[in-house]
Amino acid sequence: MRYRAAEALSSAFSQVPDKQQAFNDLHRLTNDEDSLVRSSATFALGSVFSQVPDKQQAFNDLHRLTNDEDSLVRKRIAKALGSVFSQVPDKQQAFNDLHRLTNDKDSDVRKRAAEAFGSAFSQVPDKQQTWNDLIRLTIDEDHFVRERAAEALGSAFSQVPNKQQAWNDLLILINDENHFVRYSATFALGSVFSEVPDKQQAFNDLHRLTNDEDSDVRKRVASALGSVFSQVPDKQQAWNNLHRLTSDEDSDVRYSATFALGSVFSQVPDKQQAWNDLIRLTIDEDRYVRYRVASALGSVFSQVPDKQQTFNDLHRLTNDEDILVRSQSNHSLGKVSIFEASQAEKEEDYKEKLEKAIEFFEKAAQESKYLLSNPSQFCLPFYSSFHTIVFRNQEAKEEVEKYLSEAKNAVKDSKSKKLLFEAVENLANALKEVQNLENLDLEAKKASSIFIDNIVIVQQNS
Repeated sequence: MRYRAAEALSSAFSQVPDKQQAFNDLHRLTNDEDSLVRSSATFALGSVFSQVPDKQQAFNDLHRLTNDEDSLVRKRIAKALGSVFSQVPDKQQAFNDLHRLTNDKDSDVRKRAAEAFGSAFSQVPDKQQTWNDLIRLTIDEDHFVRERAAEALGSAFSQVPNKQQAWNDLLILINDENHFVRYSATFALGSVFSEVPDKQQAFNDLHRLTNDEDSDVRKRVASALGSVFSQVPDKQQAWNNLHRLTSDEDSDVRYSATFALGSVFSQVPDKQQAWNDLIRLTIDEDRYVRYRVASALGSVFSQVPDKQQTFNDLHRLTNDEDILVRSQSNHSLGKVSIFEASQAEKEEDYKEKLEKAIEFFEKAAQESKYLLSNPSQFCLPFYSSFHTIVFRNQEAKEEVEKYLSEAKNAVKDSKSKKLLFEAVENLANALKEVQNLENLDLEAKKASSIFIDNIVIVQQNS
C-alpha cells in the first residue's frame, strides 16, 4: 500500500543512499488522491524535515497541505509545523498557517495547533497574536483543546508579553469544569510557579486543588508541591498538604506525594512526621508506592531521625513480593552503604561498607536483569572498578576496563546517553589518576567515592 511506502520512507530516510530521490517520492505522495497516503506522507515529511535536500519545497508542501480537505491531514500538518518551526525557511508563513489552523472547524486540528504554538512560541514572529490565539483556545468548546491550550500557556509563560494576563488565564483554567483541563492547568501552574506575579495566590490555588474531586488533579498538585516547595510562602501548609496526600485514597496520588516527599525531605518543617509517613508507606498495598518509598528512603537516609529502623525497613522490602520493590530496595541499601562508608573512621570499616554496597547493587542488578532500566546496572561497574583500583591495584587494569565497558552498556538506551558516556570517560580518567597513586589514604578514598556518587546521581536523574 502507498501509505506504507510513506511510513517506510520516514523510518529509513536517514539511511537511504539517494535522499533526493527519497524526497521526490515523499513530495509525490503528498499529492496522492488517497487522504490516508497524504496523511502518512505529511507525518513522514515532518519527521525527516531536517534531512531533506530541499527545505523550501518541503515547506511548500507543508504549506499546501494546511488547506487539505481531510482533517486528519490538517491535524498532522499542525503537529509537523510545530516540530519543524525552527527550520522552516519562511517563519511568517508558517506562523500564518498555524494561526489559521487554530480556527479550524475540526477540534483535533485546533488541539494540534495549540500544541504547536506552545512548542514554537519562542520563535514565532508575532508573540502577541500567538498569545491571543492561545487565550481564545482556553475557552474553546472542546475540552481537549482547552487542555492543550493550558499546556501551551505553561510552555510559553516565560516569554509571554503580559505575565499578569497569562496568570489570570491560568486561574480560569484551574477552575474549569473538566478535570483534564484542571489537570493540565495544575501542571502548568507548577512549572511556572517561579515566574508568577503573585506566589501567595498561586500557592492558595495549589492548596485548594489538593482537595479536588478528581484524583488525577490531586496527583498533579502533589507533584507540583514537590517541585515548588522551596519557593512557596507557607512551607508549613505545603507540608501539611503533602502529609495528607500520602494518605489519599487513590494510589497514584500517594505515589506522587511519596515522590514529592522524598525530593523535599530536607526542607520539611517536621522531619519526624515526614519519616513516619515514609515508613508507613513501606507497607502500602500498592506496589508502585512501595517502590517509590524504597527509592525515597535511599535518597534521604542521611537525614532520617532513625537510621537503624530505616535500614531494617529497606531490608524487609528486599523480600517484597514485587520484583520492582525488591530491586529498588537493594539499590537503596547500596546507596545507604555508600553513605555509611563515607562516615567510616577506619580503613577496614570503609572497605567493609564499600563491599556491602557492591553486594547490594549486584543483587539489585540481578533482580532486574529483565527490566528495561535499572540504576544498579550502572552503579555496580562504577563502584566495582573503584574497589578494584583502591584495594587490588596490581590486578586492576584489565578488570577496570571490563567494568567501564559494562557501565557504557548500561547507559546505551538512556535519554542522556551522551552525557553519561562523558561521565564514564571522566570516571575512567579519574580512576587512572587514582591508579597512579601508590598510597591512597582513607580521606582520599572517601573523596574519590564521593566523586563517583555524584556521577551516579547524574545517571539516576537522567
